[in-house]
Amino acid sequence: MQEFDDGPCCVINRKVISSDLQEVGHIVATSEESFIISRGSDNEYRIPKSRVERFRGNDVLVNFRLNDLLLVELASLA
Repeated sequence: MQEFDDGPCCVINRKVISSDLQEVGHIVATSEESFIISRGSDNEYRIPKSRVERFRGNDVLVNFRLNDLLLVELASLA
């Protein structure tokens, strides 16, 4: 994963983009090992920071397809 220089506060509200170039949601919180992504008003997902491929401007690109979002979250919670 590409490191971010200014700490976790600098990734809050960044847009998350999947490998199939779909908007996953926005980062609303971070922990040591994961990002919490909000997708709509009722859906939040936890994705491991290890799934981040790179940062592009204000976007965070992840290495999974949008359809795999729930599988990625479930694997991170196991």
